[in-house]
Amino acid sequence: RPQNSFVIYRRDFMAKVKLNYGHEISSNLPFVSTKAAKWWSSENSEVKNTYQIIADLARKVHIRVYPNYVFKPKK
Repeated sequence: RPQNSFVIYRRDFMAKVKLNYGHEISSNLPFVSTKAAKWWSSENSEVKNTYQIIADLARKVHIRVYPNYVFKPKK
């Protein structure tokens, strides 16, 4: 399943947290996700558009690699 713009942003956010604060903080996914969500909501449209472009490219790559992929959520 291709990653959306926020998921890509959160991945980058986690990498920055790990670089600046170490593995112990970055491995706390609920904490980092909450902080990333707060930062994401305050980001300007230019930053969000950049991550949307990256997500669009990721989606195109995903389609080429997995042409018959169909998302089937488990209920």
